[in-house]
Amino acid sequence: MREPSTVNREPSTAPEFPDRFNMASYFVDSNVEAGRGDKVAIHFDDQRITFQQAYENVNRAGNGLMALGLQPEQRVLTALHDRPEFAYFWFGAIKVGGVATQINPLLPTEDFAYYLNYTKAPIAAVDEEALDNFLPALKHARYLKHVIIVGKIATTVPPKGVTLHAWGDWLSGHSEKLDPADTSKDDPSVWLFTSGTTGHSKGAVHFHSHFPFNTEVYAKRFIGMRESDITVSGPRLFFGYATGTNLMFPWAVGATSVLFKDRPTPERLFELVQKHKCTVLTNVPTLINKMLAQEGPKPDLSSLRFMWSAGEALPKDLHDRWDAAHGVPIIDGIGSAESFHIYISNRPDDVRPGSLGKLVPGYMAKLTDDEGGPVAQGDVGTLWISGASAALYYHNAYAKSREHLRGGWIVSGDKFRQDADGYWYYEGRGDDLIKSGGIYVSPLEVENCLMQHEAVKECCVIGKKDEAGLEKPFAIVVPQGAPNVSSGPEIEALATDLIEHCKKNLVRYKAPHGVAFSDKPLPRNDRDKIDRKALRQLYAN
Repeated sequence: MREPSTVNREPSTAPEFPDRFNMASYFVDSNVEAGRGDKVAIHFDDQRITFQQAYENVNRAGNGLMALGLQPEQRVLTALHDRPEFAYFWFGAIKVGGVATQINPLLPTEDFAYYLNYTKAPIAAVDEEALDNFLPALKHARYLKHVIIVGKIATTVPPKGVTLHAWGDWLSGHSEKLDPADTSKDDPSVWLFTSGTTGHSKGAVHFHSHFPFNTEVYAKRFIGMRESDITVSGPRLFFGYATGTNLMFPWAVGATSVLFKDRPTPERLFELVQKHKCTVLTNVPTLINKMLAQEGPKPDLSSLRFMWSAGEALPKDLHDRWDAAHGVPIIDGIGSAESFHIYISNRPDDVRPGSLGKLVPGYMAKLTDDEGGPVAQGDVGTLWISGASAALYYHNAYAKSREHLRGGWIVSGDKFRQDADGYWYYEGRGDDLIKSGGIYVSPLEVENCLMQHEAVKECCVIGKKDEAGLEKPFAIVVPQGAPNVSSGPEIEALATDLIEHCKKNLVRYKAPHGVAFSDKPLPRNDRDKIDRKALRQLYAN
């Protein structure tokens, strides 16, 4: 594919960072240096944690990791709920020159085993609620040496060579003083995981300067984050979208993060916004729809300046219904694990419902046709995006790196158009991934799970919009035997059983939201592969 010649570039004075640079110092140490040590950095339960306390605990975590033998550029694995310990461990690893990786603490055992071996992390921090699934994965972990448990420590005897540590004892045993490692702005600091069609996520490798770059051009300049802001998020911190909006962005300006480890229900978010007078709410369309459906007294959201929406397409109807109900501006935008964060976005003073807004100054974008040539204004093309936060490669995935990361350009295969006013519109994905609740779902992973059920002979999973216009996994199943697949109690019970089977064996958001049954073999193409396009035409429209 030839490189297109037409480039959309928003003018910007790009931020510059010194060659010797550590991103943990940028986000954490800077608040103490600026005299904000006594200001509240985190609200968590009834705790008010200051920037001075956060700084000291980040330093203790960094010293503790070095005491356990962490070497420069070694990965550490974070499997924690949204709580202060996430920030301490994550930033502590980065400050001493390690590489932070983060995953959902609610994963099944098989996924924990995959991430432990893929990252080769010698040290992991895990919530006690995750131990039932995490500990069985240790017998397959070839590189792990230490597990730091936040909460009640397990009584299970770990495999030989693995030591379990209680967070409190481990952290308190180390000094609150720590100089940052002498890292380069171009040293690796974080892996953000992005899903692939194989069902196994790959780590997009980011450097110390990447996250500060996006913070400067997007959070500070484009959005206008303020020191007076108080942020809260429905998406969890393991998701790079929320790591940015509810940890890094507020801390970069001395603002306050509200963290909570329980499930982000509409009731909980409404409660926290009202309790802490939050000014910024991070959200995804699926949760926005649930908040609109919430019954009871109308919540007081008058403290909110705006609400972020990203992670999946926001239907215009949903945007309009939120505006009518609450009047809080929705800042819809799009980013990726490869870019760290958002590069096309609406802004608080410029919201066009239905669009993703405009290109963030500091990034470049171009649209191409299938041959790589430029497309006319208003036509749909494949998006190429470039900026100084672009990942350089996917770890251990050379072919995927060549396909999607091309000399500073990110080429996802997603389809966009741009109108004459410069606003961008998302038109769909160029692959088979399903984005549900803001997180990519591999249909192959869900299909593999369904095929383990004794009642399934053949299946295919596609994306299908629900009644709110949000895309969810949808399964087409050919049952074993020759059952009557017309509607009835038996077939409805089987559909329910298959969905529950997936919820039990996968992360819940990956489970199908609906099942259709066929008494005929699924259509196949000339390569004898199931014809997803034909099934989308039959079931998704």
